[in-house]
Amino acid sequence: MKKAVIREVKRGSLAQKVGLKKGDEILEINGRNIKDIIDYKFLITDEILNIRVKTKEGQERVLTVEKDFDEDLGVEFENPLIDGIMRCKNKCIFCFVDQMPKGLRPSLYIKDDDYRLSILEGTFITLTNLNDEDLDRIVSMRLSPLYISVHATDGNVRKAMLRNKAAEKIMDRLKFLKENGIFFHTQIVLCPDVNDKEVLEKTLQDLFTLYPSVQSIAVVPVGITRYREGLYPLRRFTQKEAETITERIEELQLENLKRFGTRLVFAADEFYEIAKKEFPPSQAYEDFPQWENGVGMVSLLRDQLTELMNAVPLSLPEKRRVKIATGVSAFRFLEKVLSPLKNVKNLEFEICPIKNDFFGESVTVAGLVTGGDLVNQLKKKLVDEKHQCHVLVPEVMLKDGEVFLDGLSVQDVEQSLHAKVAVVKIDGKDFLEKILGTDLGVRL
Repeated sequence: MKKAVIREVKRGSLAQKVGLKKGDEILEINGRNIKDIIDYKFLITDEILNIRVKTKEGQERVLTVEKDFDEDLGVEFENPLIDGIMRCKNKCIFCFVDQMPKGLRPSLYIKDDDYRLSILEGTFITLTNLNDEDLDRIVSMRLSPLYISVHATDGNVRKAMLRNKAAEKIMDRLKFLKENGIFFHTQIVLCPDVNDKEVLEKTLQDLFTLYPSVQSIAVVPVGITRYREGLYPLRRFTQKEAETITERIEELQLENLKRFGTRLVFAADEFYEIAKKEFPPSQAYEDFPQWENGVGMVSLLRDQLTELMNAVPLSLPEKRRVKIATGVSAFRFLEKVLSPLKNVKNLEFEICPIKNDFFGESVTVAGLVTGGDLVNQLKKKLVDEKHQCHVLVPEVMLKDGEVFLDGLSVQDVEQSLHAKVAVVKIDGKDFLEKILGTDLGVRL
């Protein structure tokens, strides 16, 4: 059995006040064993907790905690799930992990398919990894909403895509969840000539029948790197294909607004970029149910930047030079929306699309730009700079705001470029303020 050993006690937390320490192991809460992080989260909702603990010195003691219903203890565990992670048993034809080179952080090669991470962190699962006990637990503990990778509702197509016989009964699993009051967000990773066209139409129509249990559907283009030797032959969507897909999704959105009062299905930002189409207004993404999946980020940022341009000063008090690093796909959008800044006196800025040499030029999103590519390409631009230059990188390039995919830190990049690097949130106000180096004094 895995152990609930404490890795960190947050300063000022309830855990610190009652004397819990790093290295202590929580054995029971109110007389019940802790199977995993879900159990822990459930057990600490009680307002009076009797916590049996074994200290790192091996002594056992019981601590009593009085707390509010929704108040956290303030501990982090050595193993975030407490129990081991559920590994993916599929061999998907589009799996991004299979397309990665050697030498990256070990955690990047872990293929998880864990419903607990789906609940806690919004990661997508396929439902092929669940047994009856898992499903009963999801229902009995009301673990909702889940994030589910559907890809296709045609059983034969899905089985072929995931290369797992258990994948074919997806609609049965989704109907079971609906019948038992579980809500879920879904995604479709779309592969040309595999699950697009008629297969996509069927998948969407099938998912619409599950409303309101299905709360959103994201249609995302398959990601392809240059490391696909020996893998299933896949290609990128053409501009014409992307146009057709986005147009059909927009038609379905209008139908769904009349039928359900929500658009329900959304195309990923990357589809609009491939199609070279104008991005929809941010209102078209409603409450941004799949923000983390790259759906609606560009539209919201564009609308925020446009709204804030009136607050931009006509002149800066001193010379400021800025390089804005981004993925190739965002260059066209940023060049257009930031063009008014060219009129700001004492501001020199350049938008720098970073070509993805690491994964291959077909990968164009900012979230997959490595620190190495950033350094190699910006060094050439900074070599002739005689004054200090500020480099801005979007937070999607980093894990926990600190480390790039290849393990380089922000500090590593700063030292290599001899420039100040600032991490920018996907937020118009933060973006503009870091370009200008000043507080705009307004709220969105």
